[in-house]
Amino acid sequence: MNIIKKSLAFIAACTLAVSAAATEKVIVAYVTSWSDVLPDPAAVTHINYAFGHVNETFDGVGIANPERLAKVVAVKQQAPELKVALSVGGWGSGRFSEMADNDSLRASFAADCRRVVDEYGLDGIDIDWEYPTQSSAGISACERDTDNFTLLMRDLRKALGPDKLLTIATPAGAEFFNFRDFIPYVDFVNTMTYDMANAPKHHAALYPSANTEELCCDESIRRHIAAGVPASKLVMGVPFYGRGGTELRGRDFRNIAEGDGYVLRYDSVARVPYMANAKGELVLGYDDARSMAEKCGYMLDNELHGVMYWDYAGDDDKGTLRNTIANIIKGQNDKPKILVLNEGGGQHGPFTAAAMKWLRNYAAAKGYGVTEIRDARPITADFLRGYALVIQLDFPPYTWPEAAVNAFEEYIDNGLGGWIGLHHATLLGEFDGYGLWNWFSDFMGGITFKNYIAPTADGKVTVEDTAHPVMAGLPADFVLPKDEWYTYDHSPRANVQVLASVDEDTYTPASDVRMGDHPVVWVNPAKKARNVYIQPGHHPELIDTPAFTQLLANAIEWTIANPETSGK
Repeated sequence: MNIIKKSLAFIAACTLAVSAAATEKVIVAYVTSWSDVLPDPAAVTHINYAFGHVNETFDGVGIANPERLAKVVAVKQQAPELKVALSVGGWGSGRFSEMADNDSLRASFAADCRRVVDEYGLDGIDIDWEYPTQSSAGISACERDTDNFTLLMRDLRKALGPDKLLTIATPAGAEFFNFRDFIPYVDFVNTMTYDMANAPKHHAALYPSANTEELCCDESIRRHIAAGVPASKLVMGVPFYGRGGTELRGRDFRNIAEGDGYVLRYDSVARVPYMANAKGELVLGYDDARSMAEKCGYMLDNELHGVMYWDYAGDDDKGTLRNTIANIIKGQNDKPKILVLNEGGGQHGPFTAAAMKWLRNYAAAKGYGVTEIRDARPITADFLRGYALVIQLDFPPYTWPEAAVNAFEEYIDNGLGGWIGLHHATLLGEFDGYGLWNWFSDFMGGITFKNYIAPTADGKVTVEDTAHPVMAGLPADFVLPKDEWYTYDHSPRANVQVLASVDEDTYTPASDVRMGDHPVVWVNPAKKARNVYIQPGHHPELIDTPAFTQLLANAIEWTIANPETSGK
C-alpha cells in the first residue's frame, strides 16, 4: 500500500509540474547535428537537438556531434528562458527495444540521460523511438515494446525529476503507445503530422481533400485526443520541407520555387500548397507562410500546446516559416492571460457553458488568452504567475489542496493579478467534509453561507457606487433573472466596499429567504489584488442580459489592469 501511495504521489507531483509549464504556447524547433546554422532564440521557445542514440551496450546515451550540441546550448546565453533538450532516437535509431525490456538497463539509460542533461546544461530529454513494436526502420522490436515504453517514461521522469522536460515524438496515426498509462509523466507530445503520404497526395494537409489519403493534421490530432492525450499536451508538427513521389523526391522549403515546368498552387480545402507539373498534377506537397498561419490558427482554436517543426535548417534565409510561426504564437504568449476555474457541470453547468462561450468571444476580441481548469490541483505559485486574472466561475472555496490554497492567498495578498468570483465562490462554510477556509471568508467580508432561494427568483439590483469603474455604463437599477440570491450569516458591508445590492422586495416570485441588507456586488480594497465578487451566476439567461454582461466586462477590464502587476 505504501508503494502505491508513493507512486500516486509521484504521478501527482509530475502532473502539477507539467501543468505549471502549460500556460504558454510552445514553438519547438528540431535542430540537427549535421547542419551548421544556429537557431534564432527570438523565433523559438524550445530546441530539440537531433540526435542522441541508445548506446551499443543498451545502458546509456551517445550524442551525435557533441561539439555542436554545446554550441546550440550556448544560444541560451542570449535567451535564458530558452529550453534545449536532447532528442534521443529518430528514424533508424535502434536498441530501444533491448534497453527498455530490461529493468536494469532501462534504469541505467534513464540515469545516463540525467547525466547528459547535467553535463551539457540541458533542460530535458525528448524520446523519438520510431516506433515501439515496429521494425520497419530496420531496428529491433518486440511485442512488449508498448508496455516497456510506459516503464521507460516512468523511469526517465524519476531520473530527471519533476523540474526537467520529458517529451516524446509520435506518429500521426497515434499508434504503438498506451498514452493514458504514461501521459502524467510527460510534459508534452510532439505529433509528427507530416510524411502522411507521398505525391500525388499531400503529406501534411491540415484537412482532408481530394488530394489526401487517410490522415491529415486534423485527423491526427483527433486520434491523439481519443487515445488519451489532452489537447493541452499536444504540440502539432509542421514540416519545413516538401515531400514528393516518383517525379520529385523532396526539397527543403528554401529550395521550393516555380520554374523548370513546375508551378506553385494552393489547395484551399486541404489548406496547404503544392508544386504541380505541366499536367497540373501534384508532385510535391509542402507548407508556406499561408499554410503555417492556418496551422497556427488551428492550434490556437483547438487549445493545443503549440507547434513543432522539422527542421530549423529547412527554412529560407529570411526565416519566412519560423517568423510566421513566431509572430503568431509569441504574440499570443504576450497577451494577458485569464485563468478560469469552473466545475464544468452540475446544476450550474448550463450557466458555466454559456458564460465560457461569452468569455472566449470577449477575450478573443480583446486579445486575451483564456485557460479553463476544472479543479484546483494544478494551481501553484509558478502556475498562477502566468495569469493576469483569475475568474472563479461557480467554483467553490473548498476542495482546494493546501498548495493551491497557499498559492492563491499569495496571489491575492501580494497583488500578483486580479480576481473575479461569481456566485458559488461564496459557498463558505463546512461542505462535503471540508472545513471553512478562514482566509477566504475574511476576503469576502468575514461571511459564511446561510441560505439560498430555491426555486430561483428574478430580482432588481440597485447600483450603490456609480463612480466605480465596475459600474460604468450600467443603469441605476436593473433586473437579473432566475438567481438563487445567496444569504449569509451577516452582511459583508462593514468589511468590503459594496457596489450594488438586491432589493429583496422585488423578488419574483416572492421569497421568505431574506437577509435585509443584501449586497450582491462588492470589492475588498484591503487586498492588493483588484478583486470583484458578483453574487448572481446561476442561470444561463444572465448571459442574454446586457446589464450582466456589461458588469462582467467592466469587472474584467478593471481587474486585469491591476496596477500592482501592470508593466511586469
